[in-house]
Amino acid sequence: MDDMQKDAELNQWFSTYGVITAERILEKYSIVLSHDELLEAINTPFSFYRHLLQVPLKNVLNGIVLQQASDYHIYAQKLFIDYLLSGESSKEPGTQGAGTRESLENERQQLVQLGEEFHALELEQDSLIASSQAKLMKIGHDWNAKLEIALSKLNAMYKNINPDIKKSSIRKTLNKALISSALVKSPSQSDQYQFIDKLNRLLNVASTEEFKKTLLTNLSELFQIIELLDTNLDDFIERTNTMGQQAKSFRTQFYEAILRITELIKLLPEYKIDSEQDSINRESLYFDKTIGEKI
Repeated sequence: MDDMQKDAELNQWFSTYGVITAERILEKYSIVLSHDELLEAINTPFSFYRHLLQVPLKNVLNGIVLQQASDYHIYAQKLFIDYLLSGESSKEPGTQGAGTRESLENERQQLVQLGEEFHALELEQDSLIASSQAKLMKIGHDWNAKLEIALSKLNAMYKNINPDIKKSSIRKTLNKALISSALVKSPSQSDQYQFIDKLNRLLNVASTEEFKKTLLTNLSELFQIIELLDTNLDDFIERTNTMGQQAKSFRTQFYEAILRITELIKLLPEYKIDSEQDSINRESLYFDKTIGEKI
């Protein structure tokens, strides 16, 4: 998948779920950004934080699609429950509507099989969320630990140049540089030096080449986490993409099953769907069934 396609997907996720969801996800990894920092981070294509959000946001989206599929499944089951309770299905084979009843029984059996396959996918989704969360929490823990170490070292270095520079200012400036940099995409040493130049520029510090080299050394562990981020998440990204396709497929299959079932029921000469009960059963179906279709 190319970078432009990834950007389009991320934009869709963020526009769908918003800043609050992104904020809550990052908090699970003990990463706290100000509102302005978060807005900038999620709107910067190659921000470390934005890339960190890819998998959990896709898990959220997939969960919504799976819930919609489940709602369709439950509604289809209710159609059959009402039909079976009416006694219509137990009529003699030779009576009027026998062919339709046979077709409905075939649909019921297919729905049972589809439901079992869907339940297996739901369990797979739970496992995917658990394993990806564990990985991301470890990355978040490592990131926070290395960030604090780097901040302490940078604080000592910058105070030697300008005692008025506060650690809080360095933290804010470092975050700004991390948010706006493209190190996730291009982690070369040249890009790392550009990052350091930007950091110094934001702090209004003129530095020597030796100072820059020391900064590079002190930031090296952070750079390593950034460099390995996509590699560490590639498997989860692929799995969430596959999960998304499967979730949408089940949503479509359950929806199409409902259409077939209702059309068959309309052919029965004596059984009719209770409109009042059906209205109650349909209450959970008033959702945007196009969610996820652009991804």
